[in-house]
Amino acid sequence: MEAQSPGGADRLRQLLPAVLPEEVERRQGLLGEVRRALDAGLENWPLAGTGALRPWLKQSRRAGARLEAPELLQVAETLRAARAMRAFLDAHTAELPQLLAATAALQAHPTLLAAIDAAILPTGELADAASPELARLRRQLGVQREAVLQALEKHLARSRGDAEAYVTVRGERFVIPVRADSGGVRGIVHDRSATGATLFVEPLDVVEANNELQALRDREAREVLRILADLTARLGQESDAVLASLEALEHLDALHAAARVARSMEAAAPRRGVALRLRAARHPLLQAQLRQRGRDVVPLDLDLGGAGALVLTGPNTGGKTVALKTVGLLVLMHQSGLQVPAHPDSELPVFARLVADIGDEQSIEAAESTFSSHLRHVRQALEAPAHGLLALLDEFMAGTDPEEGAALAMAVLRHLVAQQATTLVTTHLGALKLFAHTEPGIANAAMVFDAARSTPLFRLEPGVPGSSNALATAERLGFPPGLVAAAQRERGADSARLETVLRALEAERAGLETARRAAEQAEAEARRLREELAVALAELAQRRAKDLAAARRELQALLESARAQVENTIRDLRASPAGRDDIRTARDALQELAARLPEPEPAPAPPAGPLQPGDTVWIRPLGSEGRLEELLGDRAVVRYGPAAVTVSLQDLELRRRAAEKPAAPGWGGYVVQEATQAAALELDLRGFERAEAVAALDQFLDRAVLQGLPSVRIVHGKGTGVLRRAVQEHLASHPAVAAHRLGEHGEGGAGVTIAELH
Repeated sequence: MEAQSPGGADRLRQLLPAVLPEEVERRQGLLGEVRRALDAGLENWPLAGTGALRPWLKQSRRAGARLEAPELLQVAETLRAARAMRAFLDAHTAELPQLLAATAALQAHPTLLAAIDAAILPTGELADAASPELARLRRQLGVQREAVLQALEKHLARSRGDAEAYVTVRGERFVIPVRADSGGVRGIVHDRSATGATLFVEPLDVVEANNELQALRDREAREVLRILADLTARLGQESDAVLASLEALEHLDALHAAARVARSMEAAAPRRGVALRLRAARHPLLQAQLRQRGRDVVPLDLDLGGAGALVLTGPNTGGKTVALKTVGLLVLMHQSGLQVPAHPDSELPVFARLVADIGDEQSIEAAESTFSSHLRHVRQALEAPAHGLLALLDEFMAGTDPEEGAALAMAVLRHLVAQQATTLVTTHLGALKLFAHTEPGIANAAMVFDAARSTPLFRLEPGVPGSSNALATAERLGFPPGLVAAAQRERGADSARLETVLRALEAERAGLETARRAAEQAEAEARRLREELAVALAELAQRRAKDLAAARRELQALLESARAQVENTIRDLRASPAGRDDIRTARDALQELAARLPEPEPAPAPPAGPLQPGDTVWIRPLGSEGRLEELLGDRAVVRYGPAAVTVSLQDLELRRRAAEKPAAPGWGGYVVQEATQAAALELDLRGFERAEAVAALDQFLDRAVLQGLPSVRIVHGKGTGVLRRAVQEHLASHPAVAAHRLGEHGEGGAGVTIAELH
C-alpha cells in the first residue's frame, strides 16, 4: 500500500461510498487536485514520521499520566511531520487551494515540539538540559561514581594476586571479585561465580559511598519521571489540537496514496451524468494480475444511454460476470472518492443503493438452492426504493425451469425499469434475449465470441444479443468430438433457429460497425480538409488585405501629389483666360485618378439578434462576407465563395437577415463574395429587379476586368427565367465577355451562369 502512516492506511481500508452527489463531488475534487499536483511534478510530500498517537493522546488527558520517553519521541516525530506538511501546503497554495481549506486544522505545534526535543535525546534518554535539577544530580552522580571506583581500585591494588582485577556491578552496586579461599577483603558478598571459586564483594569501607550513589540514582530517576509527567501534561493540554493535526496528516496521507495508485493504474475521475457510460473501463485487480503475467485486460465499453436495463448475453467464460463486477467496483470506487481505471469521458451517476447478486450462494445448512439464493437478492432489489438503485444480477433467474425463470425475469425487469432503477443482468435464457430486443427501456448487449476460432474476445457489443455457444465452448475445452456432435443433433429446432438469427444479427452488426468506422474516418478526413482550407483562406485573405492596403496607400499618395500639382497649375493659370481649358483638363485627370482609388472594406454592421441559417454575415478572419449555412453549437458553417468554412460564432457579425433584400453597400452598388484574389468572383442577383440586376452586373464585370480575372460566376437562380435571360443577353453584348454558359453539375446548374472574360 502507498500510505506512509498507519492512520492513512486505516482511512483507506475504512472508505465507504457516499450517496450524496455533493459529497462525491467534494471527494473527487480533493483527489483530483492532489493527482494534478503529482502529475505536475509535486512529488515529495513530507508525510513520513506520522504515527498512531491516539492511545497516547487519550492517556495524556488523564491526571497524573506519564508517557515513556520513546512514546514522546514518536509524538515529536509526528509533530515534525505536521510542521513540515504545514510549510509545504503554505508554499503551494496556488496548486492546492481545496486541500489547503480541507486541512486548515493542521498546525505546527512549535512550543510542544521544542519542549520534547529539548528534553529527550534521539536515543530515548533524557538530556541533562531537561531540567536544572537533573543536570545537578547527574553532576553529583559523576563525582560520587568516581569516588566509589577509586576506593575499589585501591582494594584491587592490594589483592591482585587473589583474583582477576576488575570492578563490576551486582544489584546496582559496585563490587570487586575476590577468591573464595583468600579471605583478604572484609565486606558484603553480593554474588558468586558458577563454580563458587570467586565471590563478588562490596568492601565495608565502600558501602556508605555506594549507598550515597544509589540515593543519587533514585533522585535522578524521580526527576526523570517528573519531567516525563510534565511533558505528558503539556501534551494533554494540546491533545485536541494535536489530534486535529494528526487527522489532517492521515487525510493527506490517504489522498496522496490514492492519487499515486490512481496514477499507477491510469485512472481518472469520471464525469457526473444521469446515465451509466463507461469507456475503456478495466477491473483494477484483474488488470494488476494480467500485467504481472505480461498481458493486458480487454477494456470494457458500456453505455446504457436511455435504457434502464441491460441484458448481457454471450458465451460462458466470455467475460459477462467480470463486466458486472467491473461496473459495481467502479461505481463504489467513484462514490468513495477514488478515481476509476477508465477513460475520463466516462460518466457515472451517484447511486443511493447497490444490490449485487454475483456468484452462487447455495447452502445445504440453510436449505437454500442456487435459484432461491438468486431470488433472495432479487427480492432485496425489489424491496429497496428503486429510484437511485443499481442492481447487478448475474445468471438472472437461473437454476430453475427456463420457461418459468424467463417469465419471472421479464416481470422483474419491467418493474425495475418502471421504477427508474438501473439494472444490469446476465443470462443464457433465449426468451429473455428476445424480450430485451422488443421491450422499451431494455437493451441487449453481447460479449463477442469468435465463432471461427471458438474463442471469446471479452469485448462487449451493444444492441445485439449473444449466443451462449455452449457446444463450441465444450469443444474448445476438450470434450470428445463425437459427444459434441451428438449434442448438436439433440438441439431443438427452435433453439437452432434462434442461434441462427443471433448469428445473422451479429454478422449484420459487424458489417454496420465496419461501415460506421469507415464513415467516421471519412468525416474526420473531411473535417481536416475543411480546417486546412479555412486556414489557407484566412492566410490568403490577410495577404489580400495587405495588398489592397498597400495599393490604397500608393494611390492616395499619387492623388495627393496630383492635387498639389493641379492647385499649383490653377494658381498659375487663373490670371490667363486661355488657361481655363487647361484647368478643365487637369480636373478631369484628377477625377479619373480618384476613381481608381479602391474604397475601404465596408464596416461591419452591428449585431441584430441571434444568427440564423441563411443570414449574410461578416467573417472577421477573412475580412469578407459569407452566407451562414449551419449552426454547430459555438461554431458555424459559412459559405465563402465556392468553399464552405467552419468558424467560431465570435468571429461572425450579422450583415443581413436571410429574408432581407440585398443592399448595395461598398464598391459599385452590388454584393460579391470572394474566395481569394486569385479565385473567381461571384455575384448573387437573386431577389433583384431586372434593371437593378443589369446595372449591378455591369459594374461587377468592370471590376472583374480591372482585377484581370479570367472568369466570373453569376447566381441568378432558376425561378421564372427572367433574370437568367437578362444576364445572358447583357453578357452577349458586353465587350469584356468572351463567352458564357450555364453552370454544370456541381457548379449550380441552370441557376448559375459562368462568364469567360477577355
